[in-house]
Amino acid sequence: MFISKRYGNKRLNLTDLAPVKSSLFRFFSTESPNATKITKPDGIFSYSLLNNKRYIKIKGPDTVKFLNGLVTSKLLPHFIKKNLTTIDTKESTPGKGAIKTDSIVPVPKFDARLGNWGLYNEAGIQGPYISRFGLYSAFLNGKGKLITDTIIYPTPIALTERIADYPEYLLEFHENVVDKVLHILQTHKLASRVKFEKTDYTSMKNWAIEIQFPNLPKDIENPWFDNLLDPMTLSKTSTDAYNFAINVLDSLFHSDPRILGIYIERRIESRLRHDSTLPQAFRLVTSKQVDDVSKLFNFSSFNFPFQVNKRDPAQIRQNIFQEGLIDSTQDYKSETLLPLELNFDFLPNTISTNKGCYVGQELTARTYATGILRKRLVPVKLHNYQLLDVGPEKKYPEIHIDDMVKKDAAGRTLASNPFANKMPEGSKRKQRPAGSLIANEGQYGVALLRIEHFPAAFSSDESAGFYITTTKGSNVKVIPQKPFWFADWKQNNGHLK
Repeated sequence: MFISKRYGNKRLNLTDLAPVKSSLFRFFSTESPNATKITKPDGIFSYSLLNNKRYIKIKGPDTVKFLNGLVTSKLLPHFIKKNLTTIDTKESTPGKGAIKTDSIVPVPKFDARLGNWGLYNEAGIQGPYISRFGLYSAFLNGKGKLITDTIIYPTPIALTERIADYPEYLLEFHENVVDKVLHILQTHKLASRVKFEKTDYTSMKNWAIEIQFPNLPKDIENPWFDNLLDPMTLSKTSTDAYNFAINVLDSLFHSDPRILGIYIERRIESRLRHDSTLPQAFRLVTSKQVDDVSKLFNFSSFNFPFQVNKRDPAQIRQNIFQEGLIDSTQDYKSETLLPLELNFDFLPNTISTNKGCYVGQELTARTYATGILRKRLVPVKLHNYQLLDVGPEKKYPEIHIDDMVKKDAAGRTLASNPFANKMPEGSKRKQRPAGSLIANEGQYGVALLRIEHFPAAFSSDESAGFYITTTKGSNVKVIPQKPFWFADWKQNNGHLK
């Protein structure tokens, strides 16, 4: 396994993980041929404490097998084909988000009963890999509807002298759904050798972190890929995964033992790869003793000054919405949405089409196989969002579109038919909504938009009349924003990826 850094057209290979330590993240140095062009760009370290996260700790020899039957991600290298809705029978087929190569390298036999294995990930740049970083996944009900998304953290990320006999994980949820998930786990436990419990919510803290280099030229390769995002997908053994995690922990956070788990955001890496100025996001789970996560950050790993910003959680939520993502049941009502409607097929290792039986698998696999999906989640901007009607129960406000701006598949405006028979007054059928607003934080939100309206939504004409009616006399104007997956989706002729 190697870690690499790129300086102009040169690549530096770091073959020994242990001695590298803080130099791993020295992106730019005086030896760089581009030193005259790139002179110590400023870094921005932004962080926020998220107080609404809760955890279930799960451990035992059957933990991975147990979770594999409940979540949408593939946590084991094999699959169980129990019905005809399993899509792919090839063991080495890369999943969503992978860079397809001619030779896919499998991981060695994955013994999920033992401790320190981390998590099996289905899709990497060289096939499946092992990681000790958190994995974004989801729980579905029997009808394939999303109960909740989650982050699965191998914990602790750094092992103490005593190595646990069994794998141990933290499952992260919003506080309003954790008891529901606990009941689901209890219902499915049966004879599985697992133990799980809800942790004391005061014993852990969750931190959202963004690290940004705003002065980097956009035309250079984003340094996060050579130093972190690509190398983390190369580990084929638990030892490699552990060594790399320890190296990252030391390089970025001084190997602080109060860090219990790390999640590295990969959901928008397609955008990150083409824009070096976008921030790289992390989630850190720490013990309650950490009062300020910026004091854990290893600023000496970078040879340029940093600005530190403490941000309100609402700003973090706005950033997530601007990328067209959701984050826990704070943003949606449980059991109302399909995972493919939320673009989980475009998120690395979030949903598997070939792992076999899990709760909600049949409908998800059938939808994937037929390619029939009528709505997808997109980011939106809202004008006059203050006028939105907020009720005690979470209902999705309907989004409508002006008849005069409907467009065909080529993006041409469709005029109303002057020769069509008009329906008598009072007998007009209600127009089908163009979509629904799922959630918003101020002017930024995410909406489930019918695919038939994509030409109108993403044409160069921003005057397309999407709106939400309110009881306050004025409408809320909705402006859809082109999502990160749109080019890939369009290239695939609008079919599932």
